[in-house]
Amino acid sequence: MVRLLPYRTYCLLLAPALWLAATPAAHAGDVLPTHAAIQQALDQGESVSVAIDLSQCVPQGNASPSQTRGGRRIDAYRIVQDGTVSFSDSHFTVAGDGQPIVQFMRYQVRPDQSVDFTTWMFNLPGYDLRTPSVAYRCTIGQGTRFHKD
Repeated sequence: MVRLLPYRTYCLLLAPALWLAATPAAHAGDVLPTHAAIQQALDQGESVSVAIDLSQCVPQGNASPSQTRGGRRIDAYRIVQDGTVSFSDSHFTVAGDGQPIVQFMRYQVRPDQSVDFTTWMFNLPGYDLRTPSVAYRCTIGQGTRFHKD
């Protein structure tokens, strides 16, 4: 019995270390690195989230470079004939001038691995356009990251 005590202590100390070492490997598989992986996960009913970092994306049209980052869980999506996966989000907020607004955001994930992000802001209560839409072009893994939850 006395001989088992050091072995038992060793196992108790080793088990948490092995668990910690295995944890990153388990989560590494949750990343969805391609359009095909994203579409497959969604088609299989998996819960998928996206994180976006506009500082890594290319401004389109009248958009300025931005340091904005954010993320969301994809609740509903649509896949059109060319394979583009589209989903959106909206929320009410207050603008810098204290006025209530609503913001709509659209994500379009294309088979060429590009991701188009466009946002519109409307004044309330009339939903008149507050500013022109703003768009950014990102790529999967560069500006946008997708993962299973």
